[in-house]
Amino acid sequence: MIVSDEYPEIPCPRCGAYTKVDRVFCLRCRHRIIPLTPYDITVDDFIYPPDRDGVESLKDLEPIPQLIKHFFIEKKLNLLKSQLARESIKVQPLSRLGSIIRRCGIMLGLKVLPESFIISSDTPQAFTFGTDEKPMLVMSSSMLEIMDERELEAIIAHELGHVKSGHLIYHTLAELLVQGASFSFSLMGLNAVTEPLRLLLLAWHRDSEISADRASILVTNDLEVIKSMFSKLVRHSEKEFEQLGEILDSISELFRTHPTYLNRIKRLEEFYNSVEFRNARKKIEKRLMLLKAISPICRFCGAKKPLLSLFCPSCGRSQI
Repeated sequence: MIVSDEYPEIPCPRCGAYTKVDRVFCLRCRHRIIPLTPYDITVDDFIYPPDRDGVESLKDLEPIPQLIKHFFIEKKLNLLKSQLARESIKVQPLSRLGSIIRRCGIMLGLKVLPESFIISSDTPQAFTFGTDEKPMLVMSSSMLEIMDERELEAIIAHELGHVKSGHLIYHTLAELLVQGASFSFSLMGLNAVTEPLRLLLLAWHRDSEISADRASILVTNDLEVIKSMFSKLVRHSEKEFEQLGEILDSISELFRTHPTYLNRIKRLEEFYNSVEFRNARKKIEKRLMLLKAISPICRFCGAKKPLLSLFCPSCGRSQI
């Protein structure tokens, strides 16, 4: 163990690199150095019920998606990674943006932070891809320019909500089907299942966005921040934004991969005013408070103590 002026450094259980305990995630491999506790948020604390049902339905389709994953998803992920290596800037963990990502990851109880990149683009956007074990987050330069820090936090928390919920593989599969990969599936003898799978994925994809929105509001605890973020994304004033939502809500959503923004705000308001939300926020607030106690040494007398213990066994003082 290495002791610094403020927080001690401990070795990462996964890669061995030393990181200050208050950072929670390893600076080298991005995995947690502090174990999850009952105070950490779980998927069940915020998942949108139709999203949960959709994921269960998709899992019932195994082993067909495993075959598709092997031939198509891994190939697409490798192409994206190669492109990012050439055309993006990697987000450093101790940068301002890296700190926002880490803060959101702590509040949402992630096991691993995504490897994060900035791409040059005039279109404000952010997306996650990869696997549960190796998630990746991509943000456009224009999004970083138009959003303030709280709005960036809302967007990042939304994307990390997808990571927490285990959406990444299915999102990639949905994108492949939308792009017309079903033709290639037919060559493999899978054409009989691709259309039902496509409809199931597209319907579920919309529901998965609601779960990610819920993760965003849990982190920001401010509905107005998310409304402002949405309005910037569609490049409208708040009044124009609401009018646009009314128009879009009259259009069939069958083949849309996102619910309309107005519908998403309505769903968020319902969750924001629920007992479920209040209980989840209490867990987050308690978890943030308990971060002060996470250390293998007492912050008062300097004696060794169990990493997650709230009280020092030597001096008896509370660590929070």
